[in-house]
Amino acid sequence: MKRITVLITMHFDNSKGNFEELRQKEMAHIKSWKEEDILENFYIKSEKDGAKLIFKNIEMEQIVKNIENLPLFPYMEKVEYLNYDKVF
Repeated sequence: MKRITVLITMHFDNSKGNFEELRQKEMAHIKSWKEEDILENFYIKSEKDGAKLIFKNIEMEQIVKNIENLPLFPYMEKVEYLNYDKVF
């Protein structure tokens, strides 16, 4: 089974802008992906400066569009998209 992992590194300065409002909007997107059964797992780095999302049942092009529409996308320093075949 195909899985696509997205690794995100952030560069957001919490002292500027309305980080909490953006974070809440971001989580609404992520929760909707879980409800749609396209997001298998979601991890936030312990340092809170990045995340890992594991998608299923969706094509790469749609994942890229989804990520680029996130409220925090302008603050993403690096976004990597990796294809995997799930073994078990």
